Amino acid sequence: MDSNYYNRRPRKRVTRKMARRRQLTALAVILILLIVGIALICNACSKNDDDKGDTKPSVTTTTTTTITTTTTTTTTVPVVTADPNDPNTITGLTLDKYSVEVQVGEKDMPWVTMTPASSTEKGEIWVSSDPTIATVDHIGNITGVSPGSCFVTVTSENNPAIYAEVKVTVYGETGGIAQTSETPTNADTTEAPSASSAELTYINGILIANKTYALPADYAPGLDKTTESQFNALSAAAAAEGLNIWLASGYRDYDYQKRIYNNYSSIYGSDTADTFSARPGHSEHQTGLAIDVNSIDDSFAGTPEAEWLAVHAHEYGFIIRYPKGKEHITGYKYEPWHIRYLGVDTATKVYNSGLTLEEYLGITSSYQ
Repeated sequence: MDSNYYNRRPRKRVTRKMARRRQLTALAVILILLIVGIALICNACSKNDDDKGDTKPSVTTTTTTTITTTTTTTTTVPVVTADPNDPNTITGLTLDKYSVEVQVGEKDMPWVTMTPASSTEKGEIWVSSDPTIATVDHIGNITGVSPGSCFVTVTSENNPAIYAEVKVTVYGETGGIAQTSETPTNADTTEAPSASSAELTYINGILIANKTYALPADYAPGLDKTTESQFNALSAAAAAEGLNIWLASGYRDYDYQKRIYNNYSSIYGSDTADTFSARPGHSEHQTGLAIDVNSIDDSFAGTPEAEWLAVHAHEYGFIIRYPKGKEHITGYKYEPWHIRYLGVDTATKVYNSGLTLEEYLGITSSYQ
């Protein structure tokens, strides 16, 4: 017998049902392999996207730095970051002191705090209103030059709308100081012509400076003593209630206001600048009877200090000069931080009337 015959296994017969089962099994295996393959591909793509995301901040930072450098080298006007969501936008600026007294040759330096603290754009611009009296360097060192008074302003380089002022008094070796003329006090008993003269305009005894009525360029009285004294009383009363109201900007002379207005005009255009900054000769700050408090920006609105000021300012002789909703009458946007001294009686009458000063006196405020 042939031995190969006995070693050969008999072939198992495959039924149609078994063949179909094998086909289905093969298809299931193929389907599983496809699913696994697709999952692996998706995972690889997702990883690539994550890797790309890690490189974006570096590229974006480089681009931003290049743009900032280009802007700085091509213009002297600081770039204003208007996006409120940008963590680098400066929204507030405070000082540890708002007045400095030095002898000729001596130095002093206010300490600046800008908010938010997380911002990396905390550059400062320091300017003296009168370098013949006091100079200031780029970090805020104030040096007395000659006896007298002036103002030193620090502005945020990131946002020029944010600034604060320091009143500087320089004494000579004997302690003397140059004298400045006093501002006529707008007490309620003061009487003056209700018409425009060659120099000043009084209406019902109130010195007027708005868009219609201008002050002479050489009118430089400094901050009115009564105004300063009453503001100190107001600030003390607020402090007794746990509030902090401080003088951020007081008297400004004609030339200083001119620099401020021209700076805003170069950044925003004159039409926009006119809504919140006075042209030189038209600023109430030149009268020595107006004060800006605290942050001097929209962040002050709605604060406990702003709400207290709106209710109690008249008790100390002040009014909120540019109320909300009266822009078309006063000529300026709502400024809860800008107060004007009128004397207690007159300020109380204006407050109780609910009118602006223009409405109360029946005058206009518009540039001719």
